[in-house]
Amino acid sequence: MKPPTETPDAEAIRAKVREGYGKIAAGEGSCCGPTPNCCGSAPAASELLAQQIGYSPTELAALPEGANMGLSCGNPNVLAALQAGEVMLDLGSGGGFDVFIAGRNVGPAGRAIGVDMTADMVAKARKNVATYRERSGLDNVEFRLGEIEHLPVADASVDVVISNCVINLSPDKPQVWREIARVLKPGGRVAVSDLALLRALPPEVSDLVEALVGCIAGAVTVAETERMAEEAGLVDLVLKPKNGYIDSMVDWQDPLYRKIVASLPAGSKASDYITSLEITARKSATVAGTGANQTTPRPSISLAVYDPPMCCSTGVCGPEVDPQLVQFAADLGWLAEKGAKIERFNLAQSPIAFAENELVRAALTEKGEAALPLIMVDGKVAATGTYPTRDALAALVGVGGAPVSVFTPAVAELVAVGAAIAANCEPCLRHHVRAAETLGVSAADLARAVELAAKVKDAPHRSILKLAARLTGGDRTDPEA
Repeated sequence: MKPPTETPDAEAIRAKVREGYGKIAAGEGSCCGPTPNCCGSAPAASELLAQQIGYSPTELAALPEGANMGLSCGNPNVLAALQAGEVMLDLGSGGGFDVFIAGRNVGPAGRAIGVDMTADMVAKARKNVATYRERSGLDNVEFRLGEIEHLPVADASVDVVISNCVINLSPDKPQVWREIARVLKPGGRVAVSDLALLRALPPEVSDLVEALVGCIAGAVTVAETERMAEEAGLVDLVLKPKNGYIDSMVDWQDPLYRKIVASLPAGSKASDYITSLEITARKSATVAGTGANQTTPRPSISLAVYDPPMCCSTGVCGPEVDPQLVQFAADLGWLAEKGAKIERFNLAQSPIAFAENELVRAALTEKGEAALPLIMVDGKVAATGTYPTRDALAALVGVGGAPVSVFTPAVAELVAVGAAIAANCEPCLRHHVRAAETLGVSAADLARAVELAAKVKDAPHRSILKLAARLTGGDRTDPEA
């Protein structure tokens, strides 16, 4: 068992954070004004900040009112590359900002769960669930009250853990990382945006209560973050500092950052000390061995996909399903299971990622959007202008090929429609028909699924009537008989 890592004043720190974010949830506090108390932007700049760090206008417009409170320092949804049907957990979910976006990405077969220790935040998020259901047609999000050091989530029950500018607030960060590892399924992944230190802050900054609630005084170094995640048992760690976020906050004259700059040594700036940090990692998959569990070795291959501008990359949003995108998303999931590290960027949602990569920028300059999709393997351009097949992807990353799966989320719902008919389950049938329609399944395909289910269900009935006819000599082939 790990030794306790909390400091004696851990609960006092939680109380300060809980009070600060409780005021924000109740509308009594904000990131602006004489006493700034959050880690994001002022309310008027919340949407601008969100777009700056990679959220699309479409995503933001679909959010329930008040879900975006300017508390973000990155976009973990993009890092996570969520797939339809996955279970996602957001640590410190606040008003539900990232949960409501993730819910659309995981679709009706998936689930998006938010955990927050501030009762007012959880209440605010739950109040917005009805609006989310109405706008999305989905009933796949929930919010739980709890501390991220003691998650109210079962062991090995989550595919993806995300967090947005929250872990730095914890007084017991090693315990948070251990909890992340506990709730992840084998092979599950982590996508976190957080604030971290490039070097120690001056004491006068660390002592600011506003800086504590604003995610800065509680931040630790990049190296410490990496050590804690590794000690928790996570693998394939990638930590990417994003100093531009800090500089942009200073450019906007955010009151908290202005106060911090005033406390720094002459000639230095906030981004010399503080950075926005993207963290991705994975929980090792385990296989049965002759004795204790053995971890499956995973290749250190990374594959990055730069998509053209679109609503989403799954192929199941909008009025029609794009089967090519659905298959490609499934193929990427298969590669991830094989151990490849997958990153995916959409030009409409993550333009900064395109601008920051020199090779992608050069390809766009030369070919324009015809260069997209662009596939990179270990930092080198491997394909442009087309989505590779599964076999081609397997060859690119050096893993064995496999039969192409056709079991898409849409196909799964058609199967469920047939099962509901076979089981005479009216609520099941209603649910799966609605889910299939949400995924873009046509009325003709639904009708074919129902017809096939009826034939399969009727086959034993007709068979027993034929047997009865042979035994009694009567005509029992007519179902009305």
